[in-house]
Amino acid sequence: MLFKGKVVKILAGKYWVLEGNTQYLCSARGALRNTDQEILVGDNVSFEKAEIPGRIIDVLPRKNYLVRPPVANIDDVLIVVAKEPKPDFVLVDKILINSYSQRIRPILCYNKIDLVDPTEVDSALSGYGQILDTIAVSAETGFGLSEIENLIKGRSVCLAGQSAVGKTSMLNAILGLNLKTGELSDKIKRGKNTTRHVEIFKALGAEIVDTCGFSMLENLKIHESELGYYYPDFLDYSERCRFKGCTHISEPSCGVKEAVEKGLVDKERYERYIKIYNEIKDSREKEFS
Repeated sequence: MLFKGKVVKILAGKYWVLEGNTQYLCSARGALRNTDQEILVGDNVSFEKAEIPGRIIDVLPRKNYLVRPPVANIDDVLIVVAKEPKPDFVLVDKILINSYSQRIRPILCYNKIDLVDPTEVDSALSGYGQILDTIAVSAETGFGLSEIENLIKGRSVCLAGQSAVGKTSMLNAILGLNLKTGELSDKIKRGKNTTRHVEIFKALGAEIVDTCGFSMLENLKIHESELGYYYPDFLDYSERCRFKGCTHISEPSCGVKEAVEKGLVDKERYERYIKIYNEIKDSREKEFS
């Protein structure tokens, strides 16, 4: 007999499937392991539970998914940054592109504000305020956590960002847990990854997915000519471009470039757009060379 459940945790090739209020440890049937489709946390699956471990028989259709962090069927991605490790806004922009391409609502959160000057926080978030919700919080003091709780109530939310920015500390503070948290390497100022797997936690009527930290996001699955569609801050100005299909790179009479010059579009965000555009273009050309 087949049952339907949701994958809430994956560790060492094993899957924890939630059906009702009970979790079942499962493996994937051989035919499923031999396909190109990877089972992700958040996947709805059909499974057998007659034996221990149970067996996942099939993955049901997804509404969306992210490759990194690897998760399926989510409503929001909560992107977390902090003063240290130094925010990588190219990475943030790539997560935004992936989110918009999958119709996932992004939220940008600056954590550990108790350790930084408020003007630095405002400067970091200012380039994004016109296109998405931005929140300044402190998992240590609790400041701003109620705002996050209000935004995510009743939704499926994935935490994303570099190691040691405080994702798990935020989860502990919101859910009252005591999960192990990461720390920053004094030598290289990079996070030590203590979250080794992806797992769903339930609270506030929401599903919150804790994920491993990461510092690189490659292979965006779009053509460089489509990149501008995933920049909502460009859209109004792109209508003023002289040429249809303008990439906002080298074309004359470009509405987006004119908006950058006038300070209507954040200059640093536009410069990162050029960097990502060239990365996608170079990767595609190498693939077909």
